[in-house]
Amino acid sequence: MDRSRRSARPGGTADADRISTRGVTRTSWAGLAAAVSYVLMAAVLGSLIGDRAPSDDAEFALSHLVPLPIAIALGLLFVFRWSGWDPRRVFRETPTVQLTPRRWWLVSIPVLMVAISLTQVPEISWSDQAAGMVVIVVSATIMVGVGEELFFRGILLESIRARHGELVTLLGTAALFGLGHVVGSLWAGAPPLIVLLQVSALMMDGALYYWVRRVTGRLWVAMAVHALTDCVLYLSSGASSTSEAFVQSSDGGTNWALAVMETALIVAAVAGVVSAAREDHRTRRERRALPQTRTTEGDPS
Repeated sequence: MDRSRRSARPGGTADADRISTRGVTRTSWAGLAAAVSYVLMAAVLGSLIGDRAPSDDAEFALSHLVPLPIAIALGLLFVFRWSGWDPRRVFRETPTVQLTPRRWWLVSIPVLMVAISLTQVPEISWSDQAAGMVVIVVSATIMVGVGEELFFRGILLESIRARHGELVTLLGTAALFGLGHVVGSLWAGAPPLIVLLQVSALMMDGALYYWVRRVTGRLWVAMAVHALTDCVLYLSSGASSTSEAFVQSSDGGTNWALAVMETALIVAAVAGVVSAAREDHRTRRERRALPQTRTTEGDPS
């Protein structure tokens, strides 16, 4: 096998290097425990604090600005101090455009996600927005982007990837990302149908954020795109919760440019699942060929 080519695996390292030998072993259960801890902090503790707020604006501020910094701090401590993992693997990897094949079409996913958010900016009624509340929304959504990506596309992704292929990693992180929002929605009293639609939409979002990380090779880019998406969603809908924002954004008028881009993004999300499956197939094929290559190289004849 040509050793000058980068591995199809994102990290480009052998399996033995992907399993922690000290601290917390990188298993799916470790990542799941971290994700559940984040949900308990963000959704449960946030809801408990928000329920005691005197107004909707205060509820939004307190439910985000109090528990999320604590959760993020604990997540960073886990990555850098407690886990024993290599932090670089949590925050960065080889961009897909540097792998073989390069799959340039995947670049359309982060581009479309940013374009969709920017297309919605003119729909924001800035005259109805208090400057202080805009600052709170921006600050809160930045922390949501950082927190959710750190735990789901950082810690959870790395723990699943250590023992599974990219398809399982994509689907696992996407599914758990969507299910992680059920607690907050049920707490807010959202109808079951709305919760089901929200979870389905957020699972697709989770798959898209997975590709934002992989295409760019940087977790912070996924954090930034996530924060931008949530910020525009909240400001354009005037909602104070994810479930409320989902309902109000679904009731908006028709924007054909937005509809075309969203359709293209759905197609890209489905194609991304197929691409991850094919990537796993290439990886298995390369691994099967590796012992034969080594045998041929060591044959004195």
